[in-house]
Amino acid sequence: MDGGSDDNTFQIVKDLQNSGFKQIKWFQNSDLGVYDAMNRGLREAKGKWIYFLGSDDWLYENHTLESVSVALSNTHFNVAYGDVLIHGDSDWAKDQEIYAGEFDVFRMLKKNICHQSIFYKREFLNFHHIQFDLSYPINSDWDFNLKCCAKTKFIYLNKIIANFSSGGLSTNSKFKDSFFEEIPIKYKQLFPSKFRVFAWNLKNKILNI
Repeated sequence: MDGGSDDNTFQIVKDLQNSGFKQIKWFQNSDLGVYDAMNRGLREAKGKWIYFLGSDDWLYENHTLESVSVALSNTHFNVAYGDVLIHGDSDWAKDQEIYAGEFDVFRMLKKNICHQSIFYKREFLNFHHIQFDLSYPINSDWDFNLKCCAKTKFIYLNKIIANFSSGGLSTNSKFKDSFFEEIPIKYKQLFPSKFRVFAWNLKNKILNI
């Protein structure tokens, strides 16, 4: 999904397609930001699993998708995730840190699973109409993961999936949105049986928000 790049992205894609990689699809349209582009990608996708990789990030190894494919073929879970290797410091991770291990629901209220490490079953997303909320220009991926978590269990793959480059919107503290302010309202609806514990965490500032 290309929002109007002025580099040689199109030529790279055409060269790959001409070399036999016909399964690569390229769409160029103006959009309302990265999450709007990702929603459009969800609508265009045809495969069994969904994975998002930003233009400044790259897979950890040449055979990463092959090894992940084996793991996904043997699971009944709808969401699977691993880790990323961080390149560059950010507010939430340091250079060369492996981020961030296994999560449960409560840990996900403190920090997000890195989007470059997570795979979603397309059928599951479509059935529950889960999309990125454009009202969160920075944290819509976090909100997306919590909405998934409210509907299904995740499985941890215990492997590094991608190299993550700091410096994007999510690692720039100058940009803010209303995500944190709306947690008490939104997640009371998503996780009613657990919200008393969430509320206690919020009250005691364990979540650092």
